[in-house]
Amino acid sequence: MKKAVFFDIDGTIWNEKMVIPESTKGALKKLKEQGHYAFLCTGRSRCNVRSAELLALAFDGMVAACGAHIEFQEKRAFERLLAEEELSHALATLKKYGMPVVLEGPDYIYVDETEFREDPYVIHLREVLGGAVRPINGTERYEVNKMSAVIGKADMERFCRELGENFEAIIHRAEGLVEIGKKGYSKATGIAQMCRLAGVRREDTYAFGDSANDLEMLSFVAHGIAMGNGTKEAKEAAEYVTTDIEEDGIYNGLLHYGLIS
Repeated sequence: MKKAVFFDIDGTIWNEKMVIPESTKGALKKLKEQGHYAFLCTGRSRCNVRSAELLALAFDGMVAACGAHIEFQEKRAFERLLAEEELSHALATLKKYGMPVVLEGPDYIYVDETEFREDPYVIHLREVLGGAVRPINGTERYEVNKMSAVIGKADMERFCRELGENFEAIIHRAEGLVEIGKKGYSKATGIAQMCRLAGVRREDTYAFGDSANDLEMLSFVAHGIAMGNGTKEAKEAAEYVTTDIEEDGIYNGLLHYGLIS
């Protein structure tokens, strides 16, 4: 029976320098040769998944923007954009709490130039994405799946309460960031939709992840695998903890479950 394996990108497929271990490349090649599906499952929006080296690994599709964008066999199968009123409310709340934000969509990423002029991450985005990085100027309609904001000194309990029940906030304390998306959409819901598209049973699903936005994914699939370099929470949510990304984590995890030999 064909299996489906879902892979987070940051801290899982590649390290903090966006380097993909050679063992991971070899493991993915073997996985495909065994006839199984390999999918990306990332919090990044589709606009921010452009690495030629990454896409050359020939994934069968991707769940992007924490479940709000799905592609299967090179075709866009699902898109959930924030409605104009939803985005307006979120932006007003973020401004009230002094939280600089990056808006993430399928085709463009929008940033406040005054807030992020010297930010290393946004400088990197401009270098990689070029014209796909646009300013937030308040005069155009933005196509956005989700957003990421700097927490700073904001009271996150009050912020989340004021943001409201229509949104899901995933807090990354170590990075000082919060991911904000539409309530009811996650990597887990994206995996469920992908399985319906591909005709894969839930009991034949596996996922590799390392951080806060992987928790639902790791709990949802039949076999959740946390990277050795992952957070404590990711390891607790997983069925199995493999080795560090730099210690052949993907290869060893696939080998553990007999998905490659």
